[in-house]
Amino acid sequence: MSLLEALIAVPVFFLLALSGFFALEVLGALLPLRRATTAPAGRLAVVVPAHNEGAHLLPTLSDIKAQLRESDRLIVVADNCDDDTAAIAMRAGAACLIRKDPERLGKGYALQFALDKLREDSPAVVMFIDADCRLAEGAIARIAGAAAAAGRPAQGLYLIKAGEDAPARRRVAEFAWLVMNRVRMRGLFTLFDVCRTTGSGLALPWKIAASLDLASEEIVEDLALTVHLLAEDAAPVFVEDALISSEFPHSDEGAVAQHARWEHGSLRIALRRAPGMFVNAVGEADISRAAMALDIAIPPLTLFATILSGAFVAGLFLAALHMELPFDLASSALGVFAVAILIAWLVFGRSALPPSALGAIAGYALDKVKVYGRNARETTKRWTRADRSGPESGHDG
Repeated sequence: MSLLEALIAVPVFFLLALSGFFALEVLGALLPLRRATTAPAGRLAVVVPAHNEGAHLLPTLSDIKAQLRESDRLIVVADNCDDDTAAIAMRAGAACLIRKDPERLGKGYALQFALDKLREDSPAVVMFIDADCRLAEGAIARIAGAAAAAGRPAQGLYLIKAGEDAPARRRVAEFAWLVMNRVRMRGLFTLFDVCRTTGSGLALPWKIAASLDLASEEIVEDLALTVHLLAEDAAPVFVEDALISSEFPHSDEGAVAQHARWEHGSLRIALRRAPGMFVNAVGEADISRAAMALDIAIPPLTLFATILSGAFVAGLFLAALHMELPFDLASSALGVFAVAILIAWLVFGRSALPPSALGAIAGYALDKVKVYGRNARETTKRWTRADRSGPESGHDG
């Protein structure tokens, strides 16, 4: 084996390692779930950050209020709104904090604004719920109870769904989200007692929440928060039987903007934080943090599949030049990934992505090109409300 062949094989081996870890997460999800224990939570504060969410806020607040006790609090942060979000929140019986600071935009700033106000009369547990979510019965008690019992953050199962009569491409998006937030999270928690925070349905004991500084323009606040919590030895627990859900944007433009924020942000965190996090975890023999670093390093699934396929094609070319190791590694990485995706679909995903919709996968993948275009990149620089109004466009971004 030549030196050139060995050098080319190094990044391909890294792809194989990520593909193998992805498969490990999927296989871990097949095991009996490590269930989070629960305990009676003390006084709870539920914080709902909202930026121009007046048209969709009321169902979320109704779901939350139905699950709160008399001693609990519901707080809406109307952040840089120019609609009736604040008025709707107050009419629904929520305490409303109005924040005006156009120079400091982002969900993180809104959450920190609420935490700063809560210091005056702090709760035992604080929970974050996005303004466009619906909550399954008992979700709040399960998540808050898990946080109280573990003394650690607790994350519910947050899924984004295609909605009734959605086009087939959006079914593919629903499956991809289910793989990320249910299958991989279940595997991570079962095998390594850790999970990611996912943006909505997160509860934190006040001692942990009070130490946070969320005032940031970080695009994927939940992923950055995950990294911070692990560094503070506060690994989140996963509460799979507490479902929080929302729907994908209806318009093509809204879907592209939403996916762009998630994917550009996750890639940025992966490149900046995952390598150092993994090295430190290995040095400290912290298997949970090392596992989380590998999970964060896995690119969004469509992009990952594209990279693996590209490596496979390049490997074919190199094999013709008698450099077989890169091809062997690339074909193994692609094969492991494909088998893991198939298992995830067979066991968990057929209701989200029925066989009749499988033909939309290619179109969905082609639409993802828009996510990495200039216009989509611009949307990652600001906090915009997901467009869930209007008719289905037939595209998923």
